[in-house]
Formats: sequence, structure tokens, C-alpha cells
Amino acid sequence: MKVFHEQSAIQFLKDVREPLLTLHKSILDHERAAYEKVNGPVTPAAFLQQLIGGADFRWIAPLSTAIANIDGILDDEKVTADDRIAGAQAVAALFQSDSPTNGFRQRYLALLQESPTILHEHGRVVQALAGITLQFTYPENVFRPFCITRD
Repeated sequence: MKVFHEQSAIQFLKDVREPLLTLHKSILDHERAAYEKVNGPVTPAAFLQQLIGGADFRWIAPLSTAIANIDGILDDEKVTADDRIAGAQAVAALFQSDSPTNGFRQRYLALLQESPTILHEHGRVVQALAGITLQFTYPENVFRPFCITRD
């Protein structure tokens, strides 16, 4: 993984925030549709309660937490350089194949195959991550976005 310094961590967090928010919304929309297919229509409040307390949705928590942390890191002037760097590294770790405690990744990889919308939004996140070295592997039969390098 790339070694961040404070300014590169801040810039990375600014660059990745919007793609992560859009990806998060796409995941929630997909998961809500799947939930309602089995359980019938639910109100936004009832679905939010499922997201917060339901075991089936715990896997999304690392992404939700990462987004909340980005907002806190970027908005709080008292955050230390180490906190900013750790926040950037935590976001990058969500998309690494060699992160041993990555409970998010298994379900996320399945969604890349199930949803063209999530795959598209993943591509936007990958663009934001392009400046750091990642080992993100794609499941078979999933379109692999190519990288454009600048000389």
C-alpha cells in the first residue's frame, strides 16, 4: 500500500469521498430491493432499522463507517496528521485482497457480479484509488476496467 503523508491523505480522502457515497447508495438500493423481494415493501425507517440492527447487513458497516470517518477527518481541524493518514489507509484497505479482516469484501465481490450499477460505481472508486497501490482482484467473468496512465 502507498505510504501516505498528511497532504496526500487529505487529497485522497477528498477525491474518494463522492465515489464512495455514490457506491454506498447503489449498494443500499440493491440490498433494499433484494430485501423487499423476500420480505415485501418496507418504509425507509424500517429499512434503516434493518441496516443498523440486522445481521444480514453488518457487512456494509465498514463502508458506512469509512464514509463517516472521512467526513469527520475532513471537517475537524483538531484531527492529527496520523489520524488523516490512518483514515486514508482504512479506506484503501476496504478494497485490498490481502486484508485479513475484510468482512466487507466477500459480499462486495458478489455484488459486482450481480449489479451493473454497483460495478459502474466501483469503477469510479477504482479511479480515485488509482494513485495508490492496491491488490484488488476481480471475480471471474466480471469486466475488468482498464487503467489509463499519464506520462
